[in-house]
Amino acid sequence: MPVPYKVGKDEKNKFLQNVEAQLHHFPFPPQIVVESTAACNLECIHCGHATMKRMRGNMKEELWKKIIDEIADTAPATEVWPTFYGEALLLGKKVTERIRYAANKGLTNLVLNTNGTMLSDELIREVLDCGLVRLIISLDGFKKETFEKIRKKANHEKVFRQTERLLEIKRNMKASHTRIEVQFSKMDENESEVDAFREYWLARGAYVKTREKLTWAGTKSASNLYQEMDRIACPWALRTCAIHWNGDLVACAVDYEGGFVAGNVMKDSIATIWNTKHKEFATLHLSHQFDKLPSLCRNCPDWQVGGGAALEKPEVSSSLDVENSAIL
Repeated sequence: MPVPYKVGKDEKNKFLQNVEAQLHHFPFPPQIVVESTAACNLECIHCGHATMKRMRGNMKEELWKKIIDEIADTAPATEVWPTFYGEALLLGKKVTERIRYAANKGLTNLVLNTNGTMLSDELIREVLDCGLVRLIISLDGFKKETFEKIRKKANHEKVFRQTERLLEIKRNMKASHTRIEVQFSKMDENESEVDAFREYWLARGAYVKTREKLTWAGTKSASNLYQEMDRIACPWALRTCAIHWNGDLVACAVDYEGGFVAGNVMKDSIATIWNTKHKEFATLHLSHQFDKLPSLCRNCPDWQVGGGAALEKPEVSSSLDVENSAIL
């Protein structure tokens, strides 16, 4: 039987109340998502990138270093993602050099998400040797027809082959410091394949991360989200600091269009913006003054899926360990 991804309202309400109980205003963001590039080579059906209206570009080197230097001086254990609404590996070695700069500055929790299309053997070795703690390959399908329907412009054979090659090279390099995760966003189109996907990748030594579909602030449909729920403060808004390639610090890691801009880190520090205009925004969430939020948030249902994802370890066991992974 396929694993269902739609749960009853009562069950989801109970889970979300537990999520909210752990939320508060953090003096410095626990997770910082930095957009190395706003370009992407795919047109996935559950992503709004193909219709994104804001200007696309690459983050300048000096801005990246400014961001990393502040994190290193303030909270080097912060979880930092050098990707947001784009495919970072389109930048090739430039992005691994940036990750290495962050690692050399003392950052200890560096995470990269990729669609896997750019994983040549040479780049795989760079990725495994630059200081990443986690590398996540978003796949979202098991069968060829499902995968290529969801992840438009990607080639199933190539991406699966190179992901397996990544795991092989990691074993040969003994690069145990970099955890390899394959991600499966569950949706109507693929829910029947989640068991086969899980078994296939666990057997090959990858962690398997499954998560619910989201709407990207209402721009995509998601039948797993309910219209009538007991709303909670948004985990995305409280825990994630998202920075576009031009330095705009926006509402959260779902705000890909920049519907709410709290400030720009080219002009002010992350800490200053996070503890002023963004804090005012976060306080509205915590106090449940949802009607006073920017329209982006008032109409966004993605707070329902901001509580984490299931992560299964690649261990030979009849009962796999499942833990709640990072919010992204």
